[in-house]
Amino acid sequence: MDLRDQTVLLTGAARGIGQTTAIALARRGAHIIGVDLRAEDMAETARKVEALGRRFVGLEGDVSDRAAMERVVNEAMAAGGFSVLVNNAGVLPSGPFTEVDFDVWERTIAIDLTGLMALTYLALPHLLSQPRAHIVNIASIAGKFGASGLAAYCAAKHGVVGFSAALRFELRRTRVGVSCICPTMVSTRLVEGVRRSPLIPLVRPEEVARAVVRAIERNLPEVFVPRHMKLLIDVLPTVAPPLFRWLVHRDAAADGWLEARLSLVKEPVKK
Repeated sequence: MDLRDQTVLLTGAARGIGQTTAIALARRGAHIIGVDLRAEDMAETARKVEALGRRFVGLEGDVSDRAAMERVVNEAMAAGGFSVLVNNAGVLPSGPFTEVDFDVWERTIAIDLTGLMALTYLALPHLLSQPRAHIVNIASIAGKFGASGLAAYCAAKHGVVGFSAALRFELRRTRVGVSCICPTMVSTRLVEGVRRSPLIPLVRPEEVARAVVRAIERNLPEVFVPRHMKLLIDVLPTVAPPLFRWLVHRDAAADGWLEARLSLVKEPVKK
């Protein structure tokens, strides 16, 4: 799909992966309709997109609030519509499953999975009316295996991976493509203070943004960031399950998320 003069509806546009993706898409010629909790938080994203000669519209909304997302879709259509949806918004709390209030885990699922699905549900009729359209869901390698301290996050991202694969198959006879992006740890403030495993590389938001652009332009079903992680996360567990389990269990930093006990305090709707 050629991104020139297309309009992208992008959640979590204020900072991190969302802001960087907005800029990368604008460089490819796309206009951006950004969504975040507060419009003023997207001022820097708007400035950078508009500096590239592209249009930016900022809309407020909590992705876990279905009524708010219905309003966002209506406002986006009133602003000219969109042909690409990038579901990027998310939160990443961590800690021992039974030692964290269950409301935190429930909120994680509401934002990272059901909110993503609800916005897609609301946007899809409009996307199906376009000559060409695409949906990108930002998942994680945590959607491929379990990690201690991330029970709810892993559950949500496994859901995103499964939802993306099923929706792509369902829409295979339409002009709407579906892609799922699975990055490792990304250097945003969501991972501050987390002890990192040597098995898991730290990537920059720009690498994820490039993966989003590539997925849209080539209609790729799934993209790992970095690409070689597919061998460790997708191939090795299939061809050598005992070796994969041994590597994970021997990893001295495997409990980094468990120890970090990240809260929802840093909960702007972004990645």
